[in-house]
Amino acid sequence: MKELLVRAASGAVYAVLVIGSALLGPWAAAILFLLVCLIAARELHRLGVTGLTLAASYVVALVTYVGVAALPLLTPQELPSLLVFAHVILLLIVLAFLQRRLRDPLLSAAAFASYIAAPFAFAVWLAAVDAWLFIGFMLLLWTNDTGAYLVGKSIGRNKLMPSVSPGKTWEGFVGGVALAMLAAWPISDLSSALPLHGWLIAAGGVAIAGTVGDLYESALKRKAGVKDSGRIMPGHGGALDRFDGYLLAAPVMLLVVLLMS
Repeated sequence: MKELLVRAASGAVYAVLVIGSALLGPWAAAILFLLVCLIAARELHRLGVTGLTLAASYVVALVTYVGVAALPLLTPQELPSLLVFAHVILLLIVLAFLQRRLRDPLLSAAAFASYIAAPFAFAVWLAAVDAWLFIGFMLLLWTNDTGAYLVGKSIGRNKLMPSVSPGKTWEGFVGGVALAMLAAWPISDLSSALPLHGWLIAAGGVAIAGTVGDLYESALKRKAGVKDSGRIMPGHGGALDRFDGYLLAAPVMLLVVLLMS
């Protein structure tokens, strides 16, 4: 019970910070997610999956984050869609190699740029379009996590990927996707940046990408032989543990926004 209370309190602080930063404007979101980005870069380095030094990891993450985040702050009405598509292609390449130790400096730098820095900078893009668009996106992520946990705990029998994450089940996965799509109906009232069918598409994409992101980070931790990526959030672990699903879901959400606008 004590652990559950600690986890709930930590999660509440996390939610307040994320929602509050979005409501304060894209500059506040930029500052918050820059801090999270640098913490996540440190954690990825500590997992030992790249060949960069910690200092080089920070530099790549910082330069990429500032460069990507600055675009919508300077031109909030014109999000460069080509950059998002290029990021997705680079991210897919990086994910294919990241589970092995990356000894090539360029590929290691690409890992920090595409897997860590750019997705966190996309929070600024979404908040620049509409604060409630970003909040709605985060609510979809949290709803998917909640649905997967509740359904998995209650009726989960068939393991989704036991070699990576023994606790996840197919029933929980379906429950998470279903609850996220149900939540898309009331969430669509928060922001007119997407029509209802756009929110439904986003819910399905975010839920699937979020689950893949969670499993992927679990695989990185298993390879490194650690339970958590860090200890920044009591009861949750590190920044990567809390934002693992976000890292893959944010580009998906942004693509939906670009394609539907």
